[in-house]
Amino acid sequence: MKKLFEPDATRIGRPAGPAMQDAVPQGMADGTPRMLRDDLSELIGSDQVLHRVADLVRYASDASPYRYIPQVVVRPRTLEGVANLLVYYRNNGRKATFRAAGTSLNGQSQSDDVLIGVRGHWQGCSVEEEGRQLRTKPGTILAHANARLARCGRKLGPDPTSNGACTIGGVIAMPAALPRQRRHSK
Repeated sequence: MKKLFEPDATRIGRPAGPAMQDAVPQGMADGTPRMLRDDLSELIGSDQVLHRVADLVRYASDASPYRYIPQVVVRPRTLEGVANLLVYYRNNGRKATFRAAGTSLNGQSQSDDVLIGVRGHWQGCSVEEEGRQLRTKPGTILAHANARLARCGRKLGPDPTSNGACTIGGVIAMPAALPRQRRHSK
């Protein structure tokens, strides 16, 4: 009889099914298609558009087992830049996915089209009303926000193990991370 935590060496190896290619598709070998790269560079600046194949592969994974290679990664610095991008995507039938830290275990911080990174340029927070209110940007790391709140004896929940990497934007975007409301029967 096997014990609960006894390893099963027969389960180690390649998963069942056909082998899957892990290479970047041939059409993406040069990175982002030139027209898309040029359009987005004109909208928000070329320094905010990551288009090299190495950039795309770097953002193709998060903490989940899934892998989607984005067509392009943008890291807008301003609200105006985000608004311009969203109008462009709508007018051109593109799909946009926001990504904060990429600590998702379910793949929701990945895209096979446009990935909008909000961690780099969207950090910072201020504690107000003796810790009863926190104004924060979506790229602020949860542990950093909680360190600021700790001075007032306060803390944001939840407390994921990835709190040193996950961001406020990701915590808010992930419904499983938000506390459930109690349902009262009448």
